[in-house]
Amino acid sequence: MTLRSIIAAIATLAVATACQDKPDPVVAAPNAAIDRDLLDVTVPRLRQLYADKKYTVTDVVNWHLKRIDRYNGVYGAIETVLRNQALAAAKREDAESGGTHGPLWGVPIVIKANTSVKGQVTTAGWEGFTRPGHELIAPKDATIVAKLEAAGAIIVGLANMPDLANSDTNRSSSFGRTGNAYDVRFSPGGSSGGVVTAIAANFAVLGNGTDTGNSIRMPAATSALFGVFPTRGLVSTAGIAPLDWLLDNTGPIARTAEDAAIALEVMAGPDPLDAVTLGSPATAQKPPYEPAIEAGALRGKRFGVPAFILAGDGVPFHGIPATVPDAAAESYRVGANMALRPETRAMFMKAVDALRAAGAEVVIADSILPTGFARAPSACGL
Repeated sequence: MTLRSIIAAIATLAVATACQDKPDPVVAAPNAAIDRDLLDVTVPRLRQLYADKKYTVTDVVNWHLKRIDRYNGVYGAIETVLRNQALAAAKREDAESGGTHGPLWGVPIVIKANTSVKGQVTTAGWEGFTRPGHELIAPKDATIVAKLEAAGAIIVGLANMPDLANSDTNRSSSFGRTGNAYDVRFSPGGSSGGVVTAIAANFAVLGNGTDTGNSIRMPAATSALFGVFPTRGLVSTAGIAPLDWLLDNTGPIARTAEDAAIALEVMAGPDPLDAVTLGSPATAQKPPYEPAIEAGALRGKRFGVPAFILAGDGVPFHGIPATVPDAAAESYRVGANMALRPETRAMFMKAVDALRAAGAEVVIADSILPTGFARAPSACGL
């Protein structure tokens, strides 16, 4: 065989191989379609996709698990992936025929790592709860976990959080750092930052946050999500590792107000394991909450914005030792003030304008919360 014929044979083989390896666009289309349908999917939209039989629950759960496999190494949102458990639950739901499904049927969710899931280590972000032979293994589900699963939700993982929820960032000794889904160089806030990043990165549709001093509200705000801090007693905290028995609370984190309302309906209700939830006053707003999400719902409502927020007089929350003389402490407070960046202020005022356009009254005044509110907690006993 001549050199020319050998080269020709190799070229022919290469062309044939290239043609065999080239992906068929017909085969690739379903992946593109499911990406388009499930990115930032909401609960009502997911219900419609199921009703149209476009996807099975297993399809949807697998899609989210693949997102975790691909991107969790970047974002660090999920401490424990519950792959086998999630796929088994999806298979059971796919086998169900007819009947009425729960409000969260087939919805992939994440659970914050301080919330008990039966048989799993409740790390609460602390490496001490993961020590071999001394793991804090949950003997049963937290009340809200049992309610969410009974409503058809499927847990795909346990979300990272700072140690014992005692931080407004999201770095844990049991797992590591969680980055913001919009820019991993920044924090998603804490202590529910793992849940927030998981939802924003499309690892799940919903999640539960816990809040003792802003741990649902602040992280949700960093990633354009909706977090609900319910009145204490509306939702049970039984089965959640405590930070402060008097102030601890739990509520949903979601992409839309409607999704949050649907999840809150599932989570709310009396629980004999949490005495605070028993005997709520007759005036308490009870489910359903979803119908309240309608045009005109904000008309006549009144919102207050403490003026010190816009002035930047909030940095002193970082703390000043109580041993520092008053004059020096005040000088530090003034020097630490940091006005909102122009772009941040513009976005904030855009939200205020949107509330007003929807018929709400927004009051920005010192009388709502005086500057002293921000200053008082800054003196800590160190």
